[in-house]
Amino acid sequence: VSALLYPLLIPKLTNFYLRIILTPESYQKLPKGSSNFIISAGSTMAPLNLLLGRVYQAKKIVCMNPPFLGTKYFDLAIIPEHDYRRMHSFFSKGPKNLFITTGAPNRINLENLKEEAEELNKKIKCQNKIKIGILLGGDDQNYHISKEWTKVFLKGMKKFTERVNGDILLTTSRRTSPEVENLCKEMLSSWQRCKLLVIANETGENPVRGMLGLCSIIFTTEDSIAMSSEAASSPATTVVMKVGRKNKKHLAFDETFKNLSQGGYIHLISKEQMPELYKIALQLLSQPTKILNETEKAAQAVRKLL
Repeated sequence: VSALLYPLLIPKLTNFYLRIILTPESYQKLPKGSSNFIISAGSTMAPLNLLLGRVYQAKKIVCMNPPFLGTKYFDLAIIPEHDYRRMHSFFSKGPKNLFITTGAPNRINLENLKEEAEELNKKIKCQNKIKIGILLGGDDQNYHISKEWTKVFLKGMKKFTERVNGDILLTTSRRTSPEVENLCKEMLSSWQRCKLLVIANETGENPVRGMLGLCSIIFTTEDSIAMSSEAASSPATTVVMKVGRKNKKHLAFDETFKNLSQGGYIHLISKEQMPELYKIALQLLSQPTKILNETEKAAQAVRKLL
């Protein structure tokens, strides 16, 4: 409702409107005085960002493109490339107030990764030098990770791990199907080189950051641009695996992955290359990827605005 009303709301009535939509406790907690900028992420907080920006006479900064509102009312909108490609026809203010990121901005911090890697290794006690991380996604409206694909993938990973005398660390996601989860347990749970197997739907444990800091090479699936961007923002060599599609249409994510690959931030493995995964992985281990740092670039855009 606030998103629809904002363009019609008289600036002098903004404070009055905030009293209506906020609880008395929340309204009382609003700081007095002015602010340099208001920053929010996602669609839910975007209308409040604009309202507070008016009250505090602050620069208004949003991460991601909020539906209904669009970006024209904001001083700066930080938009991932895949969102921009899908929705650029709705951006009425043009590129002057937009900062386009190649991947998804995230909270990956190299110092924190090192600490979390140390904590994780205390638990799992990996002795081998080469640690191989696998971030296995799942199904959504575009992608499908089948049991057959997973079987071929894990066979290749096991062969690769044996060849380099390494250890495997794997976590699934909330979207991973039960049959794929069961296959992971069947193929890895009793295998001596699998030092970590986390089934996300069975535990609240989230070892991803520890894995990103600990592993030499990370294999992730293309169904999550956020997961792939986090991996690319780590020191690990990042490999993104192509998976099944529910339809043949070209996705905005395809261009993002292509650009990340051309920029040297990830290696892309197609479904056709899966039978040769073992050999390809051996080659990629000696071809480190660059560290993606879109969050710092976005922070620089904010500093420039101020």
